[in-house]
This record gives sequence, C-alpha cells and structure tokens, in this order.
Amino acid sequence: MIQRARLRDLGPDANFPLNCWYAAATSEEVGPGLLARTVLGVPVALYRTGAGRVVALADRCPHRSLPLSYGTLSGDDVVCGYHGMAFSPDGQCIRVPSQENLPYDAEVESFPVRDEPPLVWVWLGDPRRSMAIDPPSLPWLADPAWASFGETFTVRANYMLLHDNALDLTHFPYVHPETSPAGYLTTPPQLEIEASETSVAYRRDFPPAPLVGWQAETTALPQDQDYGQRESGMFVSPALHVDRMLVFPAGDGAAPYEKILTRAFTPVSPDATTVFWHVSRNYLTDRADISGRLLEVHRRTLTADKRLLEAIQAQVTTFGQADEFNVTADTAALKAHRIVTVMLAQERGWSAASAGMHRPA
Repeated sequence: MIQRARLRDLGPDANFPLNCWYAAATSEEVGPGLLARTVLGVPVALYRTGAGRVVALADRCPHRSLPLSYGTLSGDDVVCGYHGMAFSPDGQCIRVPSQENLPYDAEVESFPVRDEPPLVWVWLGDPRRSMAIDPPSLPWLADPAWASFGETFTVRANYMLLHDNALDLTHFPYVHPETSPAGYLTTPPQLEIEASETSVAYRRDFPPAPLVGWQAETTALPQDQDYGQRESGMFVSPALHVDRMLVFPAGDGAAPYEKILTRAFTPVSPDATTVFWHVSRNYLTDRADISGRLLEVHRRTLTADKRLLEAIQAQVTTFGQADEFNVTADTAALKAHRIVTVMLAQERGWSAASAGMHRPA
C-alpha cells in the first residue's frame, strides 16, 4: 500500500497525519508550468491545465525516477525530460516514444487537489477519505470586505513546534517585547479552551488598556484611551492555525476592529515546515500604508519565532527529546498533540491509549 510505503520511507519521526488537507502552494504560484514542492516528505509536481484545473502528481517518473518537474507540458500532459514518456493529468502513461505498446504498470500517482484561493490544498492520504472532507473554509481571505496580504517561508523545525508556539502566546513579553500587546505585559487572563475530537479553540478577554504603538498606528485609534481586546483562535487541523485579535473602540455600538492571522503549516520533512501566512483585517481596508505596517510587524514577529523554533529543533535533533514539564499555558497545545496522536494511531494501527504524546524526535 502506497500510504504505508511512504510512512516506512519517512521513518519514525514522521509525526504528521496523511489524511488531512495541506497547503502545497498559493493559487498564484500554480500556472501553466510545472511547480515542484515537497509535502509530507513526498515530492509533488503541480500545474494548471488549459481549462484552469490544478493537477498534483508524484514528482517522479516511474521509468528512471527523474523528477517530472524537470520535464515539460504538452497540452495538459506531462512529458518526462529524460526519455519523453508522457503522462495524462490522472497520472496514466499515454506515450512511450521508443515503443508502441505501453507497460501495464506505467503510471504516476495522482493526488486529490483543491484550488481554494489563495491556497492550493493537496491530500496525500487515502484518496477515498478526501471526498468526504473539504479543505478548511477561510472566507475572509477572498472577501473584498477584508484587506489581506501574506507571504511564504520555511522553518527548519517540526510542524508541531509551530503549533505549540501558536497556541501559547505567553512568550510574547520575552520574545517580542516591543510589539507585545499590553495585556501580555502583566499576567494575562487564563485561556478559555474548548476542544473537540479534531480541533482546539481558545479565547481570552484582556482588561481595558491603551494600545501599544503599532496597534494605534494600524487602527488609527487614539493611544490615550483604554480599549478592550479579545484574543481567540483555533487549531483547526494539523495543517492550519487561525488567530484572531479584536479591539473594541470606545462608544456604545462601535463595531470591533478584527485582525486575523491565518497560518497553514505544511511539513516538508520531520524537521522542516513550509508556512503560508496571511493577515486580514476588516477596518481601513483601503489604507495601503496600514497593510505595509502590519506586514512589517508580523514579519518581524514570525522571524523572531522562527529563530527560536529552529534552535529548539537543532537541540532536539542533536541531543534527543528531553523530559519536559508542562504548565497551565500549555493546555491548548497538549490537547492539539492529543488530537494528532489519535489521528496517527488511526492511520498507523497504534493503540492511542499507549502511544502517548508523539513529540518530534
């Protein structure tokens, strides 16, 4: 079975479930040319047909293993750059230039793929299960009532370290002191956490306080007033985290200013993750200067986190996983780990009760 073969090839450190939609690229990146990506340790070639449909094939010719992304497109078919074998969008070999007959087993694996702008999602698990599950709905990213922008980068760390970081923002005063909202500079309120079988949601309300500099700049709200703020978010799946921050302007009936940070985490390998991040806001949407300032703030924040997460991964890779203690602020992350452990147990035939937390090794 292909799924088991992939897991065997990736080794015991591959702590990512296969039966999940993962972002492989942005919609803008996939065009009428071959784009190479690695998703869950699997090389994938993406392209768009003449009709605009996105195709995802295993990026490996089954004849002599040259990446298909080294080849070319002939109409909607992929032509290998080594011996000219051609493959249709469903992965079937349709031409071998050196002979008339086609080998019975000449095919490339084709993966379920969904183009949900601004992201292209791919499913590397059991294809039958993909038909019953849609990629995450992120309507604010395509809604003209919201202003959105984003970037992509790679972190040399296991994807669950990124989820840990996203689910516990008590690191802000120590890692991001210049940009930390006022509510984090003292002991923040406890998170209200709600977990389902597949997700973890959290929320906390901060007492009224002045906005820090960048918040005042990017909301155009006076800095000499107190504002209530609400942080909420969700571990949506192993592939996605969504974080929201609401600022409540003074005055009865004033609509809250909402900013959403959407992060798609796509494991490249057990120790590397591609991050597709987008920031969206529902206020002052025509102000390009505000988008620029928010881009600067979030880029700085994510870069600082990246440095620490890569240092943690390097420590674990070199010296092994240590016995770590947990605190109350880790509750949401521990629940997310438990969800992933159960998903892995279901896919790989483990006993979830005996598997425990599957931490990156």
